[in-house]
Amino acid sequence: MNTGTVALLVGVAGTLLAPVTTAWVSSRSRRQEFELQQRSELTKRHMDDEQANLERLRDTYVALNSGARRYRFRMMEDLYAIRSGTAPDPATEVARVEFQDTYAKAQMLVPDDVLRRCQAVRVALADARKLLIPLAGDAGDARDARDAGDDQQKWQEAHTFLMEMWEAILAMQRAMRQDLGISTTES
Repeated sequence: MNTGTVALLVGVAGTLLAPVTTAWVSSRSRRQEFELQQRSELTKRHMDDEQANLERLRDTYVALNSGARRYRFRMMEDLYAIRSGTAPDPATEVARVEFQDTYAKAQMLVPDDVLRRCQAVRVALADARKLLIPLAGDAGDARDARDAGDDQQKWQEAHTFLMEMWEAILAMQRAMRQDLGISTTES
C-alpha cells in the first residue's frame, strides 16, 4: 500500500469514527455531570439533615434549661408561700410535668455525657420536691411550738437544697453549651 491509500483509509476511518467518538465523549461528559450533581445533592441533603438535627438538639437544650429553671423557681416560690402559710401554687405541678416531658424527649436525642448532667438535675429537682411535700402538707395546720421549730429546720433544709442545686443546673448548661460547640471549657 502506498502512502496515498493509507492516508485515504485513515481519512475515511476518521470521518466514519468521528460521530461515534463525539457521541461517546458527550455521553461520558453528561454521565460525569450527572454523578457530580448527584453527589452535590447528597452533600446538600446531608448538610440540611445535620442542620435540622442541630436545631432540634438546640431546641431540646433550651427547653431542658428553661424547664429546670422554671421548676426550681416555682419550688422556691412555693417554699416562701409555705412559710407564710399559703398553699403551693398549682403552676409548680405544671412546671414539673413539663420538665419531665422535656426530659423524656431529651433521652432520645441527647448524648450520654450531657444526659448524665440532665439526669443529675432531674434527680435534684425530684429530691427538692420530696423536701417540699411534707412542708406543704403542714401549711396552714395548727402546730405547737415544738413542731414549728422542726418545720423551720425542714424549711431551711429545703431552702438550702434549692439554692445549692443551682450548681447542678449550671453544670448541665455548661455540658449543653460544650456539646453545641459554643463553649470549649470542661465542666
